[in-house]
Amino acid sequence: MVAHPLAQRVIECLREEGESRVLDFASGSGRNAAALRGAGFTVVEVDDAAAASDEPLTRTNERFAAVLSTHGLLHGTGRAIAARVRAIAAVLEDGGLFCATFASSRDARFGEGERIADSTYAPTAGDERGVAHTFFGEEALRALLEPRFAIESLTERAVDDVAGSWAHRERPLTGAVHWFVVARKR
Repeated sequence: MVAHPLAQRVIECLREEGESRVLDFASGSGRNAAALRGAGFTVVEVDDAAAASDEPLTRTNERFAAVLSTHGLLHGTGRAIAARVRAIAAVLEDGGLFCATFASSRDARFGEGERIADSTYAPTAGDERGVAHTFFGEEALRALLEPRFAIESLTERAVDDVAGSWAHRERPLTGAVHWFVVARKR
């Protein structure tokens, strides 16, 4: 399996900086952790269930040069995602790299399924049936991130061919759009 493009970005940045400790937040199938380890980094994985919990990093006493989350911040209500972002910032070193994806309000799934809250919907069919997804416009995403992070890049990208197919076996993605965020902890 090919690593996510943001995992490749972490590898490039950390090689230049000579840093080695990475947190893979919501590690999924393990494709990104394997690529990071293969590049010589020390990787701590937080599995999907722990990442989705109310306090995902309470047992983590370590600090990290980078945190990667390719899908752990796509799921949940806006309030839950904000709490995860705060928890991630707390374990990231000052100036540490944060690479993550967030669902875009331009995603074809925006507004579909059961409405849970503003910009939050849960599919009623498929592998992710009942799983809340919060979708962000640029202004809302900047408001979430900028108190803790200096944003280096914020781009929307079609991800039907990038997102882990293991999570979308029943209903493959069509028209999925994610924000790719590269930022530094303030």
